[in-house]
Amino acid sequence: MIYKRNPMLEQARQERRRLLAVFSHPEADLVLADLERRFETDLPVFQGKAGCYDPLDAMRRDAHREIFLIIRRQLELARQEATQTQSENDG
Repeated sequence: MIYKRNPMLEQARQERRRLLAVFSHPEADLVLADLERRFETDLPVFQGKAGCYDPLDAMRRDAHREIFLIIRRQLELARQEATQTQSENDG
């Protein structure tokens, strides 16, 4: 059975391949870790005393964390796709 290619799925794969190409350098993980430390993505979103926090600061920190989660997840998917494609080409 022949399946029709989904253009949105193909576009997502191309974007992941570009992301992987950019972040394939050995230093890329170090750069991401430095940026995560700079933007404090490892800290809890809600900082301050219980019941007293800055909601805009919480929103900012959560947004920063989301960006890094997306980048890391897309890189993981791109690596899986590259490995899968390579094994299909070898087999």
